[in-house]
Amino acid sequence: MATTRPYITLVQMFSALPHTTGLPLLDSQWDFLRARRAQRAASLINWLRRRRSCNRLPALSRSAPLAAGPARLEVVSLPAIVGTLEPTPNFDSYFRPASNVVRWRWERIALAHRKGAALPPVVLRRQPDGYYVVDGRHRVSVARALGYSDIDAWVSGLPPSVASNSPRIPR
Repeated sequence: MATTRPYITLVQMFSALPHTTGLPLLDSQWDFLRARRAQRAASLINWLRRRRSCNRLPALSRSAPLAAGPARLEVVSLPAIVGTLEPTPNFDSYFRPASNVVRWRWERIALAHRKGAALPPVVLRRQPDGYYVVDGRHRVSVARALGYSDIDAWVSGLPPSVASNSPRIPR
């Protein structure tokens, strides 16, 4: 005879629900605090493990080829976004806010997500190792914090077939 545990069922049920109070403004503020707390905890863990590596968001190197071409509207998986076009100290390598400087804008975007408002697609550059954000770091950060799996984006750069292959040296 199988016994059920109501506690596990309740925990599973509540963990599937988003953190919501029914007040979008309050929820967006708590979303920022939760993302900021996660960044500080990760920073502390790295310090305790004595990792000297910088946990900043990678930026596209100046020597990387910036292939031009028409931008296409695509749905991009959030884990495929690996960095930004320009260096920024405001986000860590997982697009979590690394300072309170971005708080007002971050909360405004989270509030728009909470209210169901349409946000413009982010602008990405496709490279062989992933996508780099040209415009929309805050939108990517909020989407990751809210648990989304993908995001709408205008993608330019290498075509998908070229980006998936390893870089080739011309002869």
